[in-house]
Amino acid sequence: MKVKQTIFALTAALLFLNSCHDSFLEEKVYSNITPTNFYKTEDDAKAALISVYNTLRSSNSFQRQIILAAEYPGEATWNNSSGEAWRTEMDQFTWTTSSTGFYQIWSQLYVTINRANTVLTYLDNTEFKNAGVKEKIIGETRFLRGLAYLYLIRFFENVPLKTEENMAEIESSNEGTSDAVWTLIFDDFEYARNNLNAKNTGADVGRATAGAAQTMLAKAYLSYAGKPWNKTEYWSKAAQEAKSAIDNTAYGYDLEEDYERVFLLENEHGPEYIFSVEYESFMGQGWDWPTFTGIRSGDQIKLDGWSSLTVETEFFNSMVTTDKRRSKTFVLSYQGINNPERTYTYPEDISIPHYNKYIDRTDVGNGTADYALNHYITRFSDLLLMHSEAENELNGPTANALYGINRVRARAGLPLLTVAGYTKETLREAIFQERLWELCQEGHVWFDMKRMNLMTTRIKKYKVEEKHYVFPIPQNELDANPNLVQNSLYK
Repeated sequence: MKVKQTIFALTAALLFLNSCHDSFLEEKVYSNITPTNFYKTEDDAKAALISVYNTLRSSNSFQRQIILAAEYPGEATWNNSSGEAWRTEMDQFTWTTSSTGFYQIWSQLYVTINRANTVLTYLDNTEFKNAGVKEKIIGETRFLRGLAYLYLIRFFENVPLKTEENMAEIESSNEGTSDAVWTLIFDDFEYARNNLNAKNTGADVGRATAGAAQTMLAKAYLSYAGKPWNKTEYWSKAAQEAKSAIDNTAYGYDLEEDYERVFLLENEHGPEYIFSVEYESFMGQGWDWPTFTGIRSGDQIKLDGWSSLTVETEFFNSMVTTDKRRSKTFVLSYQGINNPERTYTYPEDISIPHYNKYIDRTDVGNGTADYALNHYITRFSDLLLMHSEAENELNGPTANALYGINRVRARAGLPLLTVAGYTKETLREAIFQERLWELCQEGHVWFDMKRMNLMTTRIKKYKVEEKHYVFPIPQNELDANPNLVQNSLYK
């Protein structure tokens, strides 16, 4: 009865207002900014481009979920039984089509793509006064779109192709799109490589560069050559692009002599930097990764940690004590931040191994989600190891194949590999292992296991099946779009 009375009262009130004011149904326009009238000046176009960059900082994107999806199923990292169920499902290979993280990643990457497409669609409406600015904005936008598609297709394989030409198609299909999506990725990175600065300075540091585009193009070629696409003719393309980027002095890439310096706030755009998600404290532009990976109740960081992404004991033990990366990769010992007279060590005072990579105690921020240390999407050691992988797949163990991995090992203080000591298969395993030691916690391992077809052989702790080499199309998307088809292994 109360519901009916309420409806009646509302209806009467609406009729009364309508009878008293002829303009009751007239919309009051507070803002009429749309894509069709927004793009007028260079500054408008630059602001729109920033909105594309901003999508990378979403918790459903590179701030959290993409990194977790690429790390938890690997052999180095686990979730310590913390937080949402999806984390345990990823860690233990029990995920389903309804696991929450898949929809979050899928939808957020399409936010990036849709914003990029909007920029590319309406740039022709913009008046550019300075030569080369339009091409630079297009290059950065296409780099970001290529990046989003590269993660989408490696995670889900069969994804809808949405470009500025078909933005009106709300219910796009994902059948038979793979080759076209790969072509778009290659084209986007190639355009960015040919039109962006070799290196940025001043306020532009942190934006995409030609070197970042060439590195991601090499990664795209590497992925297309490996499982499940197996386009083996792309190994040579990957090797060529990687070597070109390594040798390009205009990019200025090099390894830091000291591994720890790679992850210091004061050096986040050092010679090893290629492309990162950029964060800044005290501006509402920080992130919570140090909190997420820090030790809970550990007196380790200013505002305590959550221990939500921790180290598998077997992986901790796999790194020899003489490896120079060890003390920065893992928490071995530290002075309490609130009790500096106390020293904490593992395993004496810390129950399980933790990562130390993204912990810089000068990075204090303004809260648990306001740390400023950037997240590397790719850096120079990744590029060196990609080159070694491509060369090995092309020609087996050669001096060229060992060049990159031996530079990484030399910095770590490890013995150099020799051509005579390896076959193509055993060197592939060695490259994977080196990537795991060098790049753990940076969001690479699931892609590496997939590309190298190593998941079912490397993971022993849980039951791993062929379907785990690809993520399912999110059930939410299937429910909303009848033109989507589930990946075959999940039907």
